[in-house]
Amino acid sequence: MSPRISDQQKEERRSKILNAAKLVFTAKGYEAATFKDILDETGMSRGWIYLYFQTKAEIFEALLDQQDIEHEAYLEELAARQPMIWNVIRQMYADQQADLMQMPGGSFLPAFYEYFLGGSRDKQRRILLLKRYETGLSRLEALLRTGVERGEFSPVLPLDQIARITASYQEGIATHTLAVGAELAHTELQIEALLDYLKQLLNPGPRPALE
Repeated sequence: MSPRISDQQKEERRSKILNAAKLVFTAKGYEAATFKDILDETGMSRGWIYLYFQTKAEIFEALLDQQDIEHEAYLEELAARQPMIWNVIRQMYADQQADLMQMPGGSFLPAFYEYFLGGSRDKQRRILLLKRYETGLSRLEALLRTGVERGEFSPVLPLDQIARITASYQEGIATHTLAVGAELAHTELQIEALLDYLKQLLNPGPRPALE
């Protein structure tokens, strides 16, 4: 009889699989990566991985969920530490810029776009993409609302519209960077332009700390 493992050990093994998968997807993208690549990266047996995941797609979607949880916790921590939400926003886009500048070989984003854009006619992927889109908008809107509640912003449009506009600009920058590279896409300049426009939409008060 196989020895029983604790819930903590199960979670550690699951995390090990997801961390290995992120390395593989970052290096190879989604389509080129194989289940065996992930298996080899973990150093685990196929039987062990099958206790947690049956397919590459299952692993990828679980990895997306894990990253969402980590990102949300990160934003909450930033918002708690920073006196101004604008500083949180700037840090959020600085992080994204750093990620974009690593494309294609050092970023997970190309795998993300391969999965969703390349599989846009797949019904299940489409449903997941729409869910993620709405969740991302809600998360951004909630962050902006915190700034309004703190008296930091006086938005010129409804916050849900600002969130959608911002998301569209953000995705455009990411896909252009992926398509032609950060240098040709002028990624750094584009993100600064996005921040300038977002600041106009949020209409912050005259506080020096915003600059």
